Amino acid sequence: MTPGAVVRPASTEEVSRILRFANDEAITVIPRGGGSSLQGEVIPKADSIVVELMRLDRMALHENLRSVTVGAGVTYGVLDKFLKPNDLWVPIYPESSLVCTVAGNVAVNGAGPGSSTYGSIAEMVLGLEVVLPNGEIIQTGSEANPNAPGPFMRYAFGPDITGLFIGSLGSLGIITKVSLKVFKRMHHFDYNTYGFDDSSKAERFLLELRNNDVNALFATLYEGRILNFFMDMLGDEYGIPKHEWPAYTVSVTIGRTREDQLISDAEEAKRICSELGGEVIGVRELPRGEWTDRMWVFARSSYAHGWHWRILYHHQTPINWHKSIDEIWKVMDKYGLLGHTAGFLTDHSSYNLYPMIFFDPADKEEEQKARRAHAELALRLYETGAVPFKLAPYWVDGVKDLERYIEFVKSVKRLLDPKGIMNPGVMAGV
Repeated sequence: MTPGAVVRPASTEEVSRILRFANDEAITVIPRGGGSSLQGEVIPKADSIVVELMRLDRMALHENLRSVTVGAGVTYGVLDKFLKPNDLWVPIYPESSLVCTVAGNVAVNGAGPGSSTYGSIAEMVLGLEVVLPNGEIIQTGSEANPNAPGPFMRYAFGPDITGLFIGSLGSLGIITKVSLKVFKRMHHFDYNTYGFDDSSKAERFLLELRNNDVNALFATLYEGRILNFFMDMLGDEYGIPKHEWPAYTVSVTIGRTREDQLISDAEEAKRICSELGGEVIGVRELPRGEWTDRMWVFARSSYAHGWHWRILYHHQTPINWHKSIDEIWKVMDKYGLLGHTAGFLTDHSSYNLYPMIFFDPADKEEEQKARRAHAELALRLYETGAVPFKLAPYWVDGVKDLERYIEFVKSVKRLLDPKGIMNPGVMAGV
């Protein structure tokens, strides 16, 4: 849809003036960073103002505080290049990080390669600069004290106001700066694959990696049929040898700053696999490809087939991974649709899954079938105990248990944005 105007502010103050005007005139505002959203948060509305933030591209390293501050237009690729000369990095990257902005990723509380150890991007955030819908500028975290040396503490000054805007999808204000933790860059990696004949053993393997502090930066669990599907698309390109994959394969990248730590972790992973009755497959090209090409490999695997798709990001516990898989295939079979699912270990005890339902956009009947399957799958996954990656409207439609929670979210929205100008409808329909 064509917006009424597109503006490209170059400073937080200009963003403030734009929002003050939009609020006074009750004009809808759509914040936009890199535009890599997979679920439509940046699609403009008729007569709206799109605030494109890519000119807010300043960065400042606070080396003694082990932190960095970036403007809303800074992508992960640019940030990584900025930090590399100091042998530093932010260890979590979304798969779209060459175009995805840090601020946009914070607005969806994204995850990606690196999350298997460090969690979602929220765990990296030390503070935010946010322009509220009325144009007021606020700073959260330790930098709310103008005398502070910089970003070093998120949980300062009472309630965690920072968390209010993480995952808010641009519906409560515009994030103009993000302060993040930085870490010493890792140079020692081990890539390996582990096979299991039972899903419960593969799930337990993921859990025991965490229980034994194996620094698995990226750990993914594949069904054999799904892994064969991926290999048909990308196996030759990444030099992955032909292999008769077991029923369940776990692909793991371990990373450490010291080589002795890496050797210890790699041996521990093999020990855990053996104790659970698994096998060390030894096909290292798979995890190496996932990790070294992490900035774009997943997006390519999604688009390689050339069809459109609907995706249903959610978090499940590692030991309940099979519950999500079971429901995904039931829905695919019920509606006769083509699809697959992938995912990776995230955070302290969660697993991020993203089932995809493919459809031909030229076939309107098939598209409607995909939409119905998508809605039913959301309800089924909720009943398994899964939680949404983001509070998209399809996660709350028809779920009675969430009515009080959604009403609270609406009350927060009304308090901060009484005229409802900020990206309406993207967060639980609010």
